[in-house]
Amino acid sequence: MDDIFIAILSLILLVLIVGVFVLPITALVIAIRTRTKLANRVAKLEELHGQAPGQSSGQASISLRVDHLNTRIRRLEQLTGTTDVAEPEKRVELKPQPVVEPISPVSSAPPPITPTLSPSLTAGDIESMIGRRWVGWAAVSLILFATAFFLKYAFDNRWIGELGRVAIGIGFGVLMTMLGFRYFKRGWRVFSQILTGGGIVLLYLSTYAAFGYYHLVPQKTAFAFLAILIAEAAALSLLYVAPSIAIMALVGGFLTPLLLHSDHDQHVSLFAYIIAIDIGALALLKHWRGLRTLAFLGSHLLFWIWYDEHYHEQSIAAVVTFHVVLFAIFLASHLASRLLRKIESTTLEDLWLLGINPFIFFTTAYHLLNPQHHDWMGVFAILLALIYAGTAKLLLDRVDGATFQRLELLVLIGIALTFVTIVIPIQLRSNWITIAWAIEGLMMLWAGIETGSKRMRLVALTLFGLTLVRLFLWDTPYGYRPPFIPIFNRYFLSSLAVVACLFAAAAMCQSFAKEKNLPATGMKLALLLAAVISLWLVLSIETQTFFTTRAMIQRVADDARHEHWLGQMALSVVWAVYAAVLAAIGFLRRSSATRWAALSLFALTVIKAMLVDLAGLQQLYRIIVFFVLGLLLLLVAWAYHRAFQARESSV
Repeated sequence: MDDIFIAILSLILLVLIVGVFVLPITALVIAIRTRTKLANRVAKLEELHGQAPGQSSGQASISLRVDHLNTRIRRLEQLTGTTDVAEPEKRVELKPQPVVEPISPVSSAPPPITPTLSPSLTAGDIESMIGRRWVGWAAVSLILFATAFFLKYAFDNRWIGELGRVAIGIGFGVLMTMLGFRYFKRGWRVFSQILTGGGIVLLYLSTYAAFGYYHLVPQKTAFAFLAILIAEAAALSLLYVAPSIAIMALVGGFLTPLLLHSDHDQHVSLFAYIIAIDIGALALLKHWRGLRTLAFLGSHLLFWIWYDEHYHEQSIAAVVTFHVVLFAIFLASHLASRLLRKIESTTLEDLWLLGINPFIFFTTAYHLLNPQHHDWMGVFAILLALIYAGTAKLLLDRVDGATFQRLELLVLIGIALTFVTIVIPIQLRSNWITIAWAIEGLMMLWAGIETGSKRMRLVALTLFGLTLVRLFLWDTPYGYRPPFIPIFNRYFLSSLAVVACLFAAAAMCQSFAKEKNLPATGMKLALLLAAVISLWLVLSIETQTFFTTRAMIQRVADDARHEHWLGQMALSVVWAVYAAVLAAIGFLRRSSATRWAALSLFALTVIKAMLVDLAGLQQLYRIIVFFVLGLLLLLVAWAYHRAFQARESSV
């Protein structure tokens, strides 16, 4: 735990060093270069529009533009609050120059020239920002760390009693908060935020120590204090319109258990503390960017640090309850922002938290519960799928269609479908997983065609790809296979179901997509090709492994060799028959792609017959292969002649 604390402290100090020294120097260099470029532009502008005195036509227009630019520069200085620091003699002033009016028969003003001048910070502005903002935050942070270390050192050496420790922290926290409010009323906006943020952190430290370590107050009273403190932080951040106070309070709240680390396990108090912080960050504060991400990451970081040191099986109920509440808080926060606060825009942070929250929750719960409750994990995944499908339906019904973004809907539906996909390998075994994925891919393709969603159709193709990978890498028996009945066995029938889903998907692309006017020709060809090749591979594996298995159980070498010859002959015959069936389907359906597939398979069969069968088969088996192959090729040639002759005669 000390190593983690030292690493966190080192990281914070590194950030402070970079923020206080490196970034200001870099910003100063950029500001000087920008100021030089601005001066060069002004000089060119003066040279371009210079004219002799006495010719005043068009001069008023240039003067107005120059005055407007000077006004904008002064207004920028006032907004940044740096006019009292900036050196006036270094300010670049644009002075109007006389304009030489070109001789023109038409008395009209020349077209206005509006130079684009990017506002830049001067050296005084950079110095003011460093001195008033960054140095102040760095000073308060270092003072807080020094105070925490001193108090812990005093606590360890028993210089101060438990009540005195808490009282000191509360006193300094209240004092800094009051000073922050005082300076806020005087208009010192940045300095007031620095003092207020530091005071809130001290109050967090004191409150957590009072009920989490020293047990000076009962749990209900401690929760009341903590609720008041969170409400105070929220109110001050809203009053000051300062996300920095909210972030400071949140970071301080998550650092408190690390700074006041104890070897005694207080997981109930820790979990309640984290949940209270998250509720305050999500429910009471504004929709500031980064605040919810900080709360989410800080909550899980504290949990896993505790898990690594103190987890035991007796705390499983409290741990599961904590994660259920944590998951519900972040999901409810998203729903509240859409239904109650009526926030119309969905940011990348919203979508990220919406997507990562259920999977972190499921992964953690699966890790904790699977050893004793594996049979319920599939039900758990289905429950999450129903929750997110219901969330999508709720938002679709309650939120205006113009504001309910399509990407948000797809994220919710994608989460639900992902959990449905996860259920399959959890609850099913072996070939049933492959069949279920193929059916799910078919249903998702249908949904993508019905809704016109290209993303859902691509997800369906991805599912089919995963199905084929599992079929040929996990389910297919390439090695030893016990004796089996051809066709009527688990592998072939399950593979046939997958191939049937692929053919059905190709047919769906051809019929339904045509009705919806969707461009699905490429998808149909890809699915059809995958189905044809998959069926060919399954037939080949089924034939080859059947005769290989029979050869392995033979006791006589000649009988085993005989079975191998039968297997090679049967494989060639199966390829030729399959190619002939494809050719027939191609002629009946008038599908050139299917006919080309048949011709390719015939070519592969001929190559096998010439290279393998001719040299390795016995004379009788060789005759059978060549006869069957020649007869089938003759039938295909006759079909081609008939089809194309009829086409030519009709023309």
